Amino acid sequence: MMNKYYYMITFLVFFGYRISAQETLLPLQTDPVLREFYNNSNPNSLKNQMAEPMFLPFFDDFNQYSLYPDSKRWLGINVYVNKKYQYFPPDLGVATFDAMDGSGKIHSNAGPYSFPADTLLSQPIRLDSLMDPVLRPVLVSDSIYFSFYYQPQGQGNAPEETDKLTLEFYSPAHDQWDEVWSSEGTTLDSLFANAGTYAQQVFIAVNDSARYYHSGFQFRFHNMASLAGNSQPDWQGNCDHWNIDLVWFDYNRTITDSSYRKIAFISEPPSMIKRYESMPYRQYRNDPTNSMKESLDSVYISNLDDEVYTSTYSFKISGQTNQDSIYNGGSADILPFAESGYSRYPGFLNPIIDMFFSIYNETFKTYAITHTVNDIGFTGIGDTVVRIQEFGDYYAYDDGTPEAGYGLSNSSGKAALQFKLNSKDTLSKVQIYFNPTLTSANEQYFYLMVWKNLEPEEVLYKKTLKVAFDAGLYKYITFDLDTSIVLANEFYVGFEQITADNLNIGFDFAHDSHEYLFYNTGSEWNSSLYEGSLMIRPVFGSIGYVGVQESKPDLLKIYPNPLMGDYLYFNWPGKNPDELWLDIYHIGGQQVYSRRAESLVMLESLSNGVYIVKLTDPQTGETVTRKLIKQAR
Repeated sequence: MMNKYYYMITFLVFFGYRISAQETLLPLQTDPVLREFYNNSNPNSLKNQMAEPMFLPFFDDFNQYSLYPDSKRWLGINVYVNKKYQYFPPDLGVATFDAMDGSGKIHSNAGPYSFPADTLLSQPIRLDSLMDPVLRPVLVSDSIYFSFYYQPQGQGNAPEETDKLTLEFYSPAHDQWDEVWSSEGTTLDSLFANAGTYAQQVFIAVNDSARYYHSGFQFRFHNMASLAGNSQPDWQGNCDHWNIDLVWFDYNRTITDSSYRKIAFISEPPSMIKRYESMPYRQYRNDPTNSMKESLDSVYISNLDDEVYTSTYSFKISGQTNQDSIYNGGSADILPFAESGYSRYPGFLNPIIDMFFSIYNETFKTYAITHTVNDIGFTGIGDTVVRIQEFGDYYAYDDGTPEAGYGLSNSSGKAALQFKLNSKDTLSKVQIYFNPTLTSANEQYFYLMVWKNLEPEEVLYKKTLKVAFDAGLYKYITFDLDTSIVLANEFYVGFEQITADNLNIGFDFAHDSHEYLFYNTGSEWNSSLYEGSLMIRPVFGSIGYVGVQESKPDLLKIYPNPLMGDYLYFNWPGKNPDELWLDIYHIGGQQVYSRRAESLVMLESLSNGVYIVKLTDPQTGETVTRKLIKQAR
């Protein structure tokens, strides 16, 4: 079975504790996304919302925007629903089990030995009867099966052998939980070696009528985790990840009934910019054609059904000068994922980029790139994902979301991130994202560094600074340079440690730029061992923050403003809200919300502060932005 996945990239060397290399990559100790969501929600109301028992079928693919499991199907908030910890999944979105609780902190009972961590508990289910189409008793002959996909490690930390993921069924008749399946901790490489897949599907027949065919049946997943034995505070972080997906509980199934009527993208679209996730717009304007990639990096499409679908794939760049730029990948058969993995048709997998973004005389510019796959028959199945390509005043290899923390394990250790300019420009600021830690062990002094060359080492700037944090979701700390530095061609930005404590700088796995990251823990510079991107961003010019500014505010009506509740109404006269794209940015530039618009939007997770609300018409490229203030009642 190995050959069917030959097109997958080699699995990354994850953050094992590489003391000998003195370059360290550590799990997060807190998750700012969960902390923000938790602090702006009502945790007590989320934990125990028992509903009336539901009828079969039960299905969840975890492709949602909420960070907690859907309360219509699940109880509890410890498990993290996300699109970042999966690794070559069957579709986009997983529920992740780890050592963190629902508030984004390490569990209070955590320790070096296995401890009960996360639990995902279903709402009660009517397993005594079916609506088929009228109410009738459940029979063993109804052939009830429970199935799901599981994945150890994913883009996270591999569970130890003493760790465990378990599935249990609840018997209302006996008031007892029964273990029906479990997996001991293992690495993702080991799973692939043994099963030929990165996400293993499990089938369980539910045919014990005496124990389970009752109203009030429930099931639950839970994991056992264990922290690293190292007692240093800056080493203790989140660990022992498991992902589950496509939980399906239904009747009239068989042991081979593994298909879902679904064609799906399995990851969010990659950047169309060569080398970077984002770059200064004026740098792009100086060399637009050479700033574009020649093709996109592996657009994976999954067919979860058991039949072949002849489908079309395309993407469209909205907001161009004259008309939308459209790529047509043609049509091809997408074979079932269970047989052949993702689509390998070149026009889908690696679409050619023979276009570029238009040139406007603006400092900031965003473009919406809409990717679409559709079956050409009359089934009506397909998928759409949107990438917002943003040009500001900064370079970024990362997407703004860390999955780990980076640092060096000795004093005087240095790390440098390489950038390249299209034309001469003035470096005025450096932005760094520092992961918050439970004990603030990384709140240390360090040297902010700018180099012209590494070998021989030519330092342009060196200043003593201290690790800092800011309230809000993924807020970068901006360090103003004492003097502006005029740069041309290649340059390097990074740090030198003053102590041996890990600085825990954010590290993003979504985009691999490790070929541009170098470290020096002695007398020579070495290429980084870790695939991903260090969250350091050089800022050019005199603009004080990264992000969008208010434009054409009179066209966009938003209310209430200030927003003191959870719901925001908006109106762009002459526009259909369902055809627009909505982005919300913190005034510091960090995107906190991005999805297709509606006239009424719930923003319960938005913290107090100042934001920019931006609407984009993908058909015309028009944008309007308006300042929004969120404050407590």
